[in-house]
Amino acid sequence: MAQIAYLGAGNMGKGMILRLLAAGHAVRVYNRSVEKLGPLRDAGAIVASTPRAAAAGAEVIFASVSNDEASRLVWTGADGALTAPLPPATFVIECSTLSHAWVLELAGKVAAMGLRYVDCPVAGRPDAAAAGELRLFVGAEKSDLAALRPLFEAIAKKIFHFGPVGAGTAFKLIYNLLGAVQVAALAEAMIQAEAAGIDLHTAAEAFSGGFTGSPHVIRHSAVMAEGKKGQPVAFSGNGRLKDSLYGVHLAEQLGCQAMTGKAAADVFAQMVNLGLGAANDSEVIDALRMAAAARAVQSPGRT
Repeated sequence: MAQIAYLGAGNMGKGMILRLLAAGHAVRVYNRSVEKLGPLRDAGAIVASTPRAAAAGAEVIFASVSNDEASRLVWTGADGALTAPLPPATFVIECSTLSHAWVLELAGKVAAMGLRYVDCPVAGRPDAAAAGELRLFVGAEKSDLAALRPLFEAIAKKIFHFGPVGAGTAFKLIYNLLGAVQVAALAEAMIQAEAAGIDLHTAAEAFSGGFTGSPHVIRHSAVMAEGKKGQPVAFSGNGRLKDSLYGVHLAEQLGCQAMTGKAAADVFAQMVNLGLGAANDSEVIDALRMAAAARAVQSPGRT
C-alpha cells in the first residue's frame, strides 16, 4: 500500500482517486472546492486543507489541475506540495495537460530537491478515469516507470512510454492539438451541411461511416446532430483553447508548422469569446452558428 497525495479532484482526478482507493492505497486529497470531496471522503480518502498538508510524508504525489497557473500554485505556492516535508526520492507525478516549458521547469525544481519527477498526462474522458481505462502518456526514466507501473495499472489500460521527462507532455500536446483540429473541422463541416439543406443526422452517419470517420467524428457528429446542450462537461471549450495554444507554442518551439492547429485555436477562441467556453467542446457548432448570424446582420445582402 502506497501513501499517496492527490492534488485536484475535478472530473478526471475524482475517478483516478477512487481507483487508487479501491486498489488499497491510502490517499490524502486536496481540492480548491471542498464541497466536491464528500464522495471521496466517504470512499476513504483523507481531505487536506492545503497541498502542503496533503503532500506531507507522501511517497507519491499526483496532480490533475487545469493549467500552468493552477499547477504552479499547488506545487510551488506558499502552501504548495513542494514546501512539505517529503521522504527522499518521493515521486512527483503531473497528470495535467500543461505547457512543455512549465513541465521542464517543474521537473528541474523537483530534481534539485532530490525527488523524482514523472510527466504523465492522461487520455480519456471522466468515464474512462472512473473505470480505470485511461491511457497514460509518460515521460520518465525507465527505472522510475518500472517502479510506478503497479500503481499506474490501477488507473490505466495502456501505458505509453515516450522517453525521458517532458516527452509525455510533448506527445499529449501534439495529440490534443490533433483532436482540436478534428473537432473544429467537423463543426465547420456540419455547419456547411446544414447551410446546404442536408439533414445533420444523415451527415453525421455519412461522416462517421466513411474515411472521414474517427472516434472524435463519430462521437461529436452525433452530439452536434442531436443539438444536445447542458450535458456533463467532459472537455470544455476553455480546455480546448488552452490545450491548443500550448500545443501551437510547442510546435513553434520545435520549429514545426502548426497552421491547422492555429486555425483550430481560432475556432475555439470564437467559442470562448461568445460566452460558450464552459460548455462541452461539441457546442462549438453553436458558436459557429452565432458567428454566422452576426455576419448575416452585418452584411444582409450577402449570400
